[in-house]
Amino acid sequence: MLFPSREWCEAAAAALAKDPAVIAAVADFGPVLVGAVVRRGDGLDEDFCVLARIEPGKPTHLRFTGDEDELEELEPDYILWAPYKLCKSLLQSAFASGHPDPLKALLSGQMKLSGDLQRVVKHAGKHQGAGGNTLRALPTEFV
Repeated sequence: MLFPSREWCEAAAAALAKDPAVIAAVADFGPVLVGAVVRRGDGLDEDFCVLARIEPGKPTHLRFTGDEDELEELEPDYILWAPYKLCKSLLQSAFASGHPDPLKALLSGQMKLSGDLQRVVKHAGKHQGAGGNTLRALPTEFV
């Protein structure tokens, strides 16, 4: 499956919803509405935008928007902006049984986040690596 795409996101959401470590992280974090913008570049022709409603004990609901303005109008709790090249690098590290550190990328300014950063930092340390094994099993191709 091609990353980023609707197919890849839907498959990832379904697989992650069955991962015990992710289930624990979602239960700990609580319900949240998150937007993500994968910035174009490095072979990705246009920004890829997705909104995810994540709630403990429920399937993740995804909505794909045409652009980040439409995403912002939906007023998510968080929006993450990350360059495609960085997303690809983090996923490739996970696939290679590495331990990607998206929090480090966020804190170093490689990614931008709107929302309660303190809450994210608190939970990220506690649940570091959640979902990694699940993502490794997901067939993924890059543009």
